Formats: sequence, C-alpha cells, structure tokens
Amino acid sequence: MIPGSVFFDTDFHFHDGETAEKLFIVLGSNKGISVVAKTTSQPYGKGITYGCQPDDRFHNFYLPLNSCYLRKNTWICLNEFYELKESDLLQKRFSGVVNHICDLTIQIIREVQDCALLSEDISVKQEQIVNLCLVSP
Repeated sequence: MIPGSVFFDTDFHFHDGETAEKLFIVLGSNKGISVVAKTTSQPYGKGITYGCQPDDRFHNFYLPLNSCYLRKNTWICLNEFYELKESDLLQKRFSGVVNHICDLTIQIIREVQDCALLSEDISVKQEQIVNLCLVSP
C-alpha cells in the first residue's frame, strides 16, 4: 500500500473490538503489513490550524476543508495506530468492503508521517515501518 492512500472501510475493526465505517490513511508498508491511522471529522478537543497538533488532548494532524480531496475538515488520529495485513486489505478491496478514496499529496503525507513519528503512541515496529516509507517532498 502506498503512503498517503486514503481508504474507506465499511467494516473497520477498532482495537476495542467494535466495528464501524471509517476512513483511514496509509502511513507506510513493509513485509505485508501496512501501518494506518484512522480519521475523524469530529472537532471536539482538537486544534483547527493546519498540520501537526501534538499538544491537543489526542495527538493528530488537521486537514482543513479544501487542503486536499477530503470533503470535510479532517483530523488524522495519531494517538492510535493500526497494523493491517495487506493480504486482508486486498481481499476487502476485491469484495467491495474497502474502497480507495484519494491520495494525499506527497507534501501532505510527508508532514503526516513526520507528525506520526512524534507521537508517544507509535510502537517501535510501527515507527520502523513508517521510517522505511518516508516520502520525499
């Protein structure tokens, strides 16, 4: 999976076992595992200045409306990361459960990657995967 790819999953599995519809963004992939971050359009407790928001209650990256192809103000949640098997994602894409929405620009995804690497919640393995896939703006 390509860093910066934005997908819509109609059956996204959260860490707490719940499932729901969710947009997620690929931060990096290596050896069949993609590190992704979910998004939200809920502004509660989050800054509204473009970019990295490490001092918010929950570490995030803010993309205001019209800064990319997303249709709403969007916060990429960088306080919680997911490791998805690329084979599972491919199967979900073929079955129509996951759909590609857009790709963030190289400049934006690099800013998101750099912001993710500042998160206290990224594991060593996830950090390694993102570092291997840093895009060059």
